[in-house]
Amino acid sequence: MTKIFIHGLTALGKIGVYERQLGNVAILIPTIKMLKKYIPDADISTTIQLTDKFCITHGINRISYPKRPFPRFIVLQPLLISLFDLFRVILWRFIRNFLHLKLKILLSGKKLEIFSNSDVILDFNGDIFPSDTHPIRVLSHALEILTIRLLKIPVIEFASSPGPFNTRFKKFISKLVFNSINIIINREPLSSELLKQIGIEKTPIINAACPAFLLESVSKERVKEIFLHEGINEKCRPLIGMTLAGYNLYSYRTWDIPPSFKDLSSYVPIVKYLLDDSKANVILIPHVYRTNPWTGEHIHGPDYVILQRLYQEVGGDKYKGRLKLIEGVYSTTEIKGVIGQCDMFISGRLHAGIAALSQAVPTVLLAYGHKHYGIARLLNQEKYVCDGKDVEVTISIVKDAWKNREKIKRELKERLVRVKELSELNFKIVKEVIELNKEERNNIPKEKSDIWIKMGE
Repeated sequence: MTKIFIHGLTALGKIGVYERQLGNVAILIPTIKMLKKYIPDADISTTIQLTDKFCITHGINRISYPKRPFPRFIVLQPLLISLFDLFRVILWRFIRNFLHLKLKILLSGKKLEIFSNSDVILDFNGDIFPSDTHPIRVLSHALEILTIRLLKIPVIEFASSPGPFNTRFKKFISKLVFNSINIIINREPLSSELLKQIGIEKTPIINAACPAFLLESVSKERVKEIFLHEGINEKCRPLIGMTLAGYNLYSYRTWDIPPSFKDLSSYVPIVKYLLDDSKANVILIPHVYRTNPWTGEHIHGPDYVILQRLYQEVGGDKYKGRLKLIEGVYSTTEIKGVIGQCDMFISGRLHAGIAALSQAVPTVLLAYGHKHYGIARLLNQEKYVCDGKDVEVTISIVKDAWKNREKIKRELKERLVRVKELSELNFKIVKEVIELNKEERNNIPKEKSDIWIKMGE
């Protein structure tokens, strides 16, 4: 049995928190499926605190966090634990190498046992490392990676978009981590360029694509049921979808409900243009939920609140059903099915955008980070991405996309053949790493990594 452990900063949070963001599970579901396709005997574990239902449905083991030895109010607790673990491993190696004693007691404890028993560790950070979480968490995670490498366990930076590296601390910590692991597989090319700019030279960097491009949608029959429930007439065309996140409200970037909705003034004219000038039907689609603390079920979250406010500011009621806000709570595969029925999509969330692009739906990405530009480049769609701050610029891009939607659709269909190959490249590499002997896993032969780099070009 091949033990694969999925690690990383995406594992932060209580049980179920990870799943309420549909973009997260849009990556994880095909990741589990494809790992099992390429490595049939894979035993996949993770410290991502997934619900029991998700673990059973998709075949992954949840590892609970070890109990913390210090009171909750000690902010440095994660860092102190990581430092202690690193010290234990250094001491264990010293005693083993120089005194020729195997003191396994030094590696006791759930975390170190998981690390040392893994055949490969996938460092699964998305775009969190090093910029989108607390510096103490970043430093603690860096120490964990160094600990794993001292245990001689191969680490693959998996399906990530690292960066930006705009402070000395971020550059230092990123160089420390990325120059110590075995392979970096990025989901878009811009992140690879950012890594090279800060001097990541020791570790092979491979350009692949996000596993979310391989996520399967629900059936058309299920989409029809959703449309019926939401009061959407699928025959009324054109149909344009849109989603926004708190990060698109650039004055108060947050994953939660923003303290002010003033930046919605940049998006109201876009929706009115679609309704008034293009005579389109528009659906507003939330892509992130929250969890009912008593039942554990998903309920409306910040996306819904933002889109509800957008509906109000547009004056949605006067359009007599041509502007709809999705009221139900749906799975990531169901929402992908809904998005796939759109004639065009405008997305403030990356993976709602990928749900559209992966089905050849012409898409305008409203970027709050470099990953949007990287994904757009991957699909040769750079001209259809902007930050949404300038109303005239955004409307111009939307008009261009609408005018050329048939051409874009053809281009996407052609390009998606290659992009899906790049998505599968993630798993081909993991399989080939596991097939290497133990020494080669920890020191990837250059001729091997050169082949992977070439495959990603």
